[in-house]
Amino acid sequence: MSKRIYLIDGNSFIYRMFFALPEFSTKDGRVVNATFGMAKFFVGQLVKENPDYIVFIKDAKGDNFRHKLYSEYKATRERMPDNLRSQIWDIEEMIAKMNIDIIEIPGYEADDVIGTLAVRLWNQEKNEIFILSWDKDLYALVNEQVKVYDTQKKKISGPEETFEKFWVWAECVRDYLAICGDSSDNIPGIAWIWPKKATVLLNELWTLEKIYETIDSIESIYTSLWEDVQKILKWKTLEKFIEGRENAFLSQKLATLDCNMELQDFDIEDYLFNPQEIQTTQLHDFFRELEFFSLLKDEEEKLKTWSDIWKKVQIVGDSEWLSDLLKKIKKAKRMVLDTETTSLNVREAELVWVSILLNENEIFYINRLHNWPHINTRELQNFIRKILESNIEIIWHNLKYDLQILESFLKDTSPKNAASSISNLWQTSLEL
Repeated sequence: MSKRIYLIDGNSFIYRMFFALPEFSTKDGRVVNATFGMAKFFVGQLVKENPDYIVFIKDAKGDNFRHKLYSEYKATRERMPDNLRSQIWDIEEMIAKMNIDIIEIPGYEADDVIGTLAVRLWNQEKNEIFILSWDKDLYALVNEQVKVYDTQKKKISGPEETFEKFWVWAECVRDYLAICGDSSDNIPGIAWIWPKKATVLLNELWTLEKIYETIDSIESIYTSLWEDVQKILKWKTLEKFIEGRENAFLSQKLATLDCNMELQDFDIEDYLFNPQEIQTTQLHDFFRELEFFSLLKDEEEKLKTWSDIWKKVQIVGDSEWLSDLLKKIKKAKRMVLDTETTSLNVREAELVWVSILLNENEIFYINRLHNWPHINTRELQNFIRKILESNIEIIWHNLKYDLQILESFLKDTSPKNAASSISNLWQTSLEL
């Protein structure tokens, strides 16, 4: 009987949670945004989806075989932010308190372990494998039974979705990365060869090896090459492929998952997921320690006001208060602005509220869609336009996303000066 198995790419997941949530801390200053995001995912979304098995895999510390092939592998990655590094121990302790084991194999990346498990497990009883990650190289594993699952967008990518993402089939993703490179892992690829050319070649020739076989014999078969390949493999592009041969095959090795690891004593039955076993007494005590009261069913009703989370936040729900807030803003030198929406997908997102911080004692929550007293759409549009037209310095948490949301929110009614303000902010954001 087939089973639903979740393979979680731990490092990718932790980073995504850290950057998805605004930074916040406990009363004593302990930063917990990534820890909270992970906790909420496990006890909320994961419990609802209820897979049969969960395997949580982390990158091992130190170099792996790819660093021996290429010393600059991942060299361009920024150092882990201190406020994320400080949460790693809390996250691992929390996962242990949920009775979920963590796999970490010295000398290997999580992606190799995931690849090995995916190949091993989908061959057994035709299981359904879901890889919870955002790494491009893992799409090479996709088939009818193995899928990549973006839990934030609630998007599951099978063969068709993988093709829509890369414009090549999953079997070609490795060689696509070998040609185009991958900046996140500092995989070089072939300089000045763009994705469109790579996809045409791979859809016709299928492999990097076949592309270079064609190049090596191009003088003798040039006239017989089919039209699309003939258009690409000539002039400067041909030169770039010839010059980039060494980098291409090096990049191919770097992008190749080791799916034949010897995972001794691994038994999928040890990773059986039981939603009831997650909610341990030790976990609840840990949630109280980190002040995650909203995740405790018996205490979730205790958080009813903003004062309960030790912030003096004023909820703006009528026109008079909104007008007073605008006056305060015009007197201030700078402000922090953030939006809350119904989705991370800009095309689908609705603006729920706007939060504004002038200083630690003046924090405002302008409600639009919650059932409390709220500001109507037209009033909020006018308010935002006036802010954008002013000279106040605005500090943003997620600039590009917020500008897209505000542009969409104002597009039907924005006068030229407000539209110009957004355009100028867009230009600034692109330069950052």
